Amino acid sequence: MALPPKQTPGQASARPPAGAPPRPLAPKAAPADDDAPEQEKLIPSELDDATHAEFRMLYDIAAQNVLFAKRQQWRVVEYFTLLGLALVAIGATIPFAPDVARFISGFLVFVGAVSVAVILMLQSWQGNEHAKMAYLVGDFSNLARSALRRKPKLASDLHRYFILAVMLLYIVVLDVVIFRLLGDIGR
Repeated sequence: MALPPKQTPGQASARPPAGAPPRPLAPKAAPADDDAPEQEKLIPSELDDATHAEFRMLYDIAAQNVLFAKRQQWRVVEYFTLLGLALVAIGATIPFAPDVARFISGFLVFVGAVSVAVILMLQSWQGNEHAKMAYLVGDFSNLARSALRRKPKLASDLHRYFILAVMLLYIVVLDVVIFRLLGDIGR
């Protein structure tokens, strides 16, 4: 049997006694400055409860789709890297004949082009999901809209497209490097 922790005189118990009503929450502190900006008043959504729940569900699904598509983009980059490294390792341990090296190099260029196309397609899907989320947010409460606008759309777009450019540049550069390595191995 566990004993309760010792308390010093004047120390309050962490738990209220059994059967006691729950302690009321402390009121929010008033702003320290009279110059502090007024807090925004809540203007609730005008949607009925069922429609509001439906909008929230659609928003959550769109957000999950964006995360899934971004994860898939990084997986395409990872798999392309692993394929390229595997081909170079095989070519280094068992030198390819010149015609086999050309075939494998062509195959890698094809896979690189398909990888770029898939990454662009996934980026387009993310853009559509972001547009869906922006549409759904329009009917949420003013505080929800305000919270979701904390990061400007331009900054978000710049970050997304910078990451996209890095992914595409990486695939192209890696494709060129491995193509040249396989050409040298095949000689």
